Amino acid sequence: MSGRNLGAVAGLALTVLGCSGSYAGADQACSGYLIRSASTIVWVDCGPGTLANLQKHVSLDDIDAIVVSHHHPDHCAELPVVYNAYRYFTDVKRLRALGTADVRRVTDAFHPNGDTGDFFDWEIVSDGSVVEIGDIEVKFSQTDHPVETLAMRFSCEDISIFYTSDTGREWSLAQLGHGPDIVLGEGTLTDATDSPSIPHISCAHLAADANKVGAKRLVVTHVPPGSDPLKHLDEAAAMFDGNVELAVTGRTFSTI
Repeated sequence: MSGRNLGAVAGLALTVLGCSGSYAGADQACSGYLIRSASTIVWVDCGPGTLANLQKHVSLDDIDAIVVSHHHPDHCAELPVVYNAYRYFTDVKRLRALGTADVRRVTDAFHPNGDTGDFFDWEIVSDGSVVEIGDIEVKFSQTDHPVETLAMRFSCEDISIFYTSDTGREWSLAQLGHGPDIVLGEGTLTDATDSPSIPHISCAHLAADANKVGAKRLVVTHVPPGSDPLKHLDEAAAMFDGNVELAVTGRTFSTI
């Protein structure tokens, strides 16, 4: 593609486009991330507000593929707007879009003819799927969540980033492998809000799981509006053996 804006990426880089859990807080956006290698850019989850933030980092025609973990609106509701932006305001003719069958279903529902396949090259992925996007390999694992939800491992050579997406306690990062350079994990709950009835995990649970797979670095995301992010950070840091940081919109984390 012309006009590529990869920047000086070594290994893999993770840029946060939005990280609010369930809905966006003031001046925030819901879940969305860029995963970049030296030659490939993948947009991961398309929560509301992420399209605007993406354009601060790359151009729309820089994206090699969009990958969406599940069809809850805080992870996919920007997709119909993304369709319109590309279809009517860029010269891009086709764009790979990977997600569950329900991600496509809810996106197609916004199209007048019920089919966004005239622009998106849809690839339905599920538990155990492995795909190649440029020089990045993506492996999927179904998590413990009320709808089909896919965690992801992004690998380039010997570098990897694990993304939990949304999950409850009955799924483990070990399903993606071991030794990730970065775990991008939901830490939706704190000790005070943790409950088996809520289909999310606490910061302490996330950190303990990241320890088990030998993660080098932990980035806590999906903090709900109204909850103190520093509380989430402190509870994760008290459990995790390595470096713990908060996902912050606009921030980039590098594996090198």
